[in-house]
Amino acid sequence: MQVGAGLLIALAVGAAAGGWWLLAGVVLAGLLAWLTPCAEVPHRAEPLVAGTRMVVRLAGMPLFASVFAAYLVPGQPRIAAVVLVLLVTIADALGFSLPRYARGWLLGILLVGAAGLVALCLAISPERGAGEHQAFTGMFAAGAALFPLLNKRNLGSLAAVPAVCAAALYQLGPVRLGLSKVPVRDLLAAVDGQPLYPLLAGIVVVATVPAALRALAGARADLPRRPGAVACGLAAAVGAALLEPEQALLLVAALALAEVLIVNLLTISAQGRDVRAVLAAALAITLLAWVPPRYLLLAVLVLALGVTARTRAPSAPRPPRTG
Repeated sequence: MQVGAGLLIALAVGAAAGGWWLLAGVVLAGLLAWLTPCAEVPHRAEPLVAGTRMVVRLAGMPLFASVFAAYLVPGQPRIAAVVLVLLVTIADALGFSLPRYARGWLLGILLVGAAGLVALCLAISPERGAGEHQAFTGMFAAGAALFPLLNKRNLGSLAAVPAVCAAALYQLGPVRLGLSKVPVRDLLAAVDGQPLYPLLAGIVVVATVPAALRALAGARADLPRRPGAVACGLAAAVGAALLEPEQALLLVAALALAEVLIVNLLTISAQGRDVRAVLAAALAITLLAWVPPRYLLLAVLVLALGVTARTRAPSAPRPPRTG
């Protein structure tokens, strides 16, 4: 679900950064996700990794909430984003979670919606306007923007990402796509699909609300449930009130790449010259270099606050061993 929710804005951010090189950016983002090892980190580094992981998961909530608001409540997007964060926080604190079969059905709906969008974009000839050629280095900026949407567990859905990106670029072109605030809505308008706006609204809800719920669950996973959910939800509400979707995505990108860099550097420190870890660290540094500096600085500040808070917070009790 986080892939579908993130693509609702990442299409525009990636196209603005890389143009047609957005497609190469998809490959770079997927490659980095695949290269990053799932290795045990040294005991002394566990608070750093746990705090970084919590911050990255939590940063997804303002992103998904702001995307929800941009598509469905464009008149008051920040208020709507904050309200959604608070509602998700209440639901999580009360113990609500989506069962596995429900997540499977929702993922199926999103894949069908993506297939329908691609078919519409390819079935209607686009209006060609003035074009713009981006340098090949734009693929690094595009890859950085797309990376937070991917991880080892959702790489199976990666095949849908380049298809949607290519169809969007074909229909709108990189300039129009890069300037769009709600790219999927603009895609439907370009193919005379305005009657499908109510269906798009349903897709937005199906993508963003479960993604926000899962982001919160991941952020407070190592904390006592209710106080952890409330604390994380309030922090996410601040982000939702301050950040627009593009800004939230770039902040999440900086945080996610920093997490990957930290994990790979710790792996190299613990295991020596692990080839995959070295390649992943080099690629993470390369993509980080293309994130705007203000988001890198903000990410450092957020990581420092998040790691400090996680270190001082009590951990959730572990379930007793059986057998």
